[in-house]
Amino acid sequence: MVSFEQLQALLEITPPSPANVCAVIAKLFEVKPTDVGLLIVEGDLLKFLFPVELQAAGTIPLSSSAVAARSAMEKQAALYNRFAQVPHHTIFETIKLDSSKPFSEMPDPIQKMMSAPIIAEDGTVIGVVQVCRKGMTPGIAGPDFSGADLQLLERAARRVGTAMVEFAPDMAKPPRQMRRLPTDGAKKRA
Repeated sequence: MVSFEQLQALLEITPPSPANVCAVIAKLFEVKPTDVGLLIVEGDLLKFLFPVELQAAGTIPLSSSAVAARSAMEKQAALYNRFAQVPHHTIFETIKLDSSKPFSEMPDPIQKMMSAPIIAEDGTVIGVVQVCRKGMTPGIAGPDFSGADLQLLERAARRVGTAMVEFAPDMAKPPRQMRRLPTDGAKKRA
């Protein structure tokens, strides 16, 4: 079980940066830092902050069916231990993140993924954090993520929200439609 001190490390990252935040999260889940994605809401889009190689690959519309977009719009964390079977665009999976591998070698596909919204203190979604396991097969990719892992990612996402205000204060402004989305317990006004 991850200790409070390990989660606290997310708040004490010096200097706070997307790469440093993702390195700490990678340690929590025993994955490579590039197996952690950190996206920020920018207008009506999600933009990668980390891995930096994915920044040039494009953005994700919040209106899309992408896992990251659903996490942001629904304010819900999600777990996919059979991610390869989930309909998704593979553009981000084709980007080479490991410079030690030959250029001709394709990156391993994502087999397992967790995704959680990063919610600011005022309740707005400012980003998404994702952790994945890659490999040619689910078995090669590593163990399945558990419900406890997903809860840990949600807790880490809350801490990341605090750090994001430091390293991306101007970028961490949600689009108008993301402001104060109603929660399950909220009353709708007529």
